[in-house]
Amino acid sequence: MKISALTGALKGRTDAIAVCLFEDELKSPKLSGLDRRTVSAFQKLIAASRFSGKHSETTVHFSDGAQAPVLVLQGLGSRRDFTWHRLRQSAGAVIRAAKSNEVGTLSIFSSEQFASDLSAENTARALTDAVVLGHWGFEHYKSKKKGHAVSQVSLYFGTSARQKAATAVIPQAQILAEAHNLAREYGTHPANVVTTDYLKAEAKKLARFGIKVTVLERAQLEKLGMNLILAVGQASVMPPRVIIMDYAPRAAKKTVAFVGKGLVFDNGGLNIKVAKMEEMKSDMCGAAAVLGAMHAVANLKPKQRVLGVIGACENAIGGNAFRPSDVYTAYNGKTVEIGNTDAEGRLVLADTMAYVVDKYKPNLMVDIATLTGAAKIALGNHADAVFSNSEHVSKQILDSAERAFERMWPMPLYEEYGDEMKSTTAMLNNAGKDRWGGACRAAAFLKEFVGTTPWAHIDIAPTSFPAVTNSLNPPRTANGSATKTLIELAMGA
Repeated sequence: MKISALTGALKGRTDAIAVCLFEDELKSPKLSGLDRRTVSAFQKLIAASRFSGKHSETTVHFSDGAQAPVLVLQGLGSRRDFTWHRLRQSAGAVIRAAKSNEVGTLSIFSSEQFASDLSAENTARALTDAVVLGHWGFEHYKSKKKGHAVSQVSLYFGTSARQKAATAVIPQAQILAEAHNLAREYGTHPANVVTTDYLKAEAKKLARFGIKVTVLERAQLEKLGMNLILAVGQASVMPPRVIIMDYAPRAAKKTVAFVGKGLVFDNGGLNIKVAKMEEMKSDMCGAAAVLGAMHAVANLKPKQRVLGVIGACENAIGGNAFRPSDVYTAYNGKTVEIGNTDAEGRLVLADTMAYVVDKYKPNLMVDIATLTGAAKIALGNHADAVFSNSEHVSKQILDSAERAFERMWPMPLYEEYGDEMKSTTAMLNNAGKDRWGGACRAAAFLKEFVGTTPWAHIDIAPTSFPAVTNSLNPPRTANGSATKTLIELAMGA
């Protein structure tokens, strides 16, 4: 899809024109850039359809007298209640309307071409993000594809200065959004497709961009003493792996490491899951975010070194499955008693992060995981949880998330949570003493494996799968959570 920022009168032929309006603009919308017949057609449509301009209200009309055969009216709601999140949802509704009406080219206007008091850069980034995300669909396993491709989108701004500012940010915004879609693809495919072999193969595709890819296989994991990830994966026919993608520009002075949980399927092990097991194909959404982010890194080429690391395995049931009460020694020498085999993600991350700290000594490490249902209970479906051993790092994550249009919320990591993860038999217990504060305790467990490295843990269980269905997210698909936040961090945001 080609996305452009333009100004002035409508340029060339277009299949559809969309006009985005706030509620208080309906009486006298200033639609510069459109000819009188088209403006009149929109005014008549507003009156005839009783269009109110409410947030996410979409009206489609077919016209033979306007500058395009398809006209779309899109409500932005009250100007007083404006947020970038609302603008993105509205733009997503526009692109879905265009796609469903088999439009090839789309031009998006607004009253006063997106009001001059809104940042042109943020407006362009929000619209580009929404257009790319809203256009995405998942039909890999359908014999009849319903998806029609919109090939070109033109965003009209009121002045040359605003158009120039928008043009400067659209390419990067599109790369971020396409990486987000790639993460959604990975997280939506079934587990018989997204195996540990598949993750290895997808990572190796990055080698053609100059990214070094190293894979630690079972024998190497055994030699290194990465017994936690080996325990989780020992009952599966899929081999456990640690996959390392290393983007290392020569002049890099800092290293940032992203560590993704890659449980390609999680049935809970011997503490078997009793509900929604079919959703556990999504337990690799942390790995999906890392893979998506590394594709963007390959295109954007940040100045700092970026490591994308995935702990990949399957938590399965079998005669050799790890058991509650088993004790294993982690890569960093700490002993862990298994309190619950369904608290496996933290075991995989623990060994993987300890290895990254030891071998690469990153200046910043961020792990991303669908780690706890407790995070979802705390925050619902609309924000992910952030834990950190540094207030500065926490702010860095939250600022990057805001710029990426992703919602995250800081959570506590008091030392008492760590005390509650201690074991009477070993140094640590992976499940803790009871169910309370589960997300905080899981983060406290992970903290035991990062040493003094500045670190953050993003629990994406709240938003990862299934994504809340709206104009940006089709039903029963992965959300691509945290992908764009990682990219912003990689770019030094």
